[in-house]
Amino acid sequence: MPREKLFTTRLMTALMCAEVLSAFEISMLYAAVRQLVADFGDPVVVGWIITSFLLMSAVAAAICGRLGDMFGRQRLLLFIVSLSIVGSLIAGFAGGVAGVILGRVVQGTSGAIYPLCVGLIRENTGPKSTPILVGLLAASMTVSGGIGIVIGGVLVDYLSWRWIFFTGALAGILALVLVYAWVPRSKPAGPPRGTNFLGGVLFAPAIVLFLLAIHEVPRWGLLDARTLGTLGGALVLLAGWVYSELHARSPLINVRLLVNRQAFAAYAAIGIVSLGAFQFLLIWSLLLQQPDWTGTGLGLSATTASLLLVPANLVGLVASPGAGWGITRFGSRAVMACGGLILTLTWAILTWKHDTVLFVLVFLTLQGVGMNMVLAAVPVILCQAVPVDRTSEAIGMLSVFRAGFMGIGAQVVAFLLATTTVLDPDSGASFPAPAAYDLTLGYVTAGSLLIIVVSVLLSAKRTVPDTAAPEATEPAVSPERL
Repeated sequence: MPREKLFTTRLMTALMCAEVLSAFEISMLYAAVRQLVADFGDPVVVGWIITSFLLMSAVAAAICGRLGDMFGRQRLLLFIVSLSIVGSLIAGFAGGVAGVILGRVVQGTSGAIYPLCVGLIRENTGPKSTPILVGLLAASMTVSGGIGIVIGGVLVDYLSWRWIFFTGALAGILALVLVYAWVPRSKPAGPPRGTNFLGGVLFAPAIVLFLLAIHEVPRWGLLDARTLGTLGGALVLLAGWVYSELHARSPLINVRLLVNRQAFAAYAAIGIVSLGAFQFLLIWSLLLQQPDWTGTGLGLSATTASLLLVPANLVGLVASPGAGWGITRFGSRAVMACGGLILTLTWAILTWKHDTVLFVLVFLTLQGVGMNMVLAAVPVILCQAVPVDRTSEAIGMLSVFRAGFMGIGAQVVAFLLATTTVLDPDSGASFPAPAAYDLTLGYVTAGSLLIIVVSVLLSAKRTVPDTAAPEATEPAVSPERL
């Protein structure tokens, strides 16, 4: 195998193993929620096992991404994977729910893995190969997220929920070894003189308060004083963060850099997708299992419904790298517009017809193609929009946008599905009526159409020069690493 190809293969194997670890930690535990409730007896407390991870993940993605840019991405990736292993062991051996939550908080730092990996790809490969390799990384994240739910279910059924954490620790050890052996050590740039560390971290509590308010809206109510107070605190801290960073000599997170035209389009696209199309699991899991006597739904079992959703994840193996290749040939505008068009058409068609299993399966799979095209295009667009030494910071902020807007989108979809309901006179349960599904699916279709509009903001050029660093013709490989 040629020297350069061997290096790239090893690099991507190590980074994809690290990203699979992050995806598994997000998805596997969902399969254990029922057993956790049975063991700990309080659904609200068990909910915090999920929420604590998501809160820490969003904060770590941005803060640790920037720290990786300054102090060396490979070094910080090793540290983050090590923390993930420790968190898994804490949660796995915990005697009570407090210990499990603590372990999940420590695990949540794995939210920084994806932005660090994207930065390492850009750092070690040339700009021509970066879009395809980032697409491969996105594919590993999407596919492993779907597989993680299946693995989690098997572990819960045949062992116990604790083995989800032990399996995560084993996966972390493998990733740690591969990253150490096959990912070149980054040359730390160091923090610029006068870096605004204190003002820059105001962003972290602002995001935590915002996501907390979104999470608690169903319990507290939208106009409850606790909700409004938490949101108000988040806005105050966010305003303080923006002001501090705009006036800093050397901002920790460069606000101006992140809102140039290309970057704005990328963040807008991920926000729109998170508000709508990303809610497909919530929408279709319910619709596929809903009794057909309600006038909509297919009355499938939970297992069958889950299997119908798997192909939408698996197509990422082809769609994500294909999107990266498409960007090198046709430009990011064309790829994002194409992904948005596929999403718009498939959601519109399923709004019109969703009464047969085969029909739904085909168009859900096509939805996965459009989704993966957009998800693969967005980080590549950011890589083209920001300097090399700000890559992980920009990708980390992408994770924050995704988490925040997904939380808002879930509440919007839940509200729309509850606008009109059908009551089961025997069990007393209520289900969304056909009109509610039409409204919800129409909402997602309209959002998907906006992705095409946003793509107009992107450059029409086939490639965007990497002005932050000279174009690399070979990977930055250390001979001793081969």
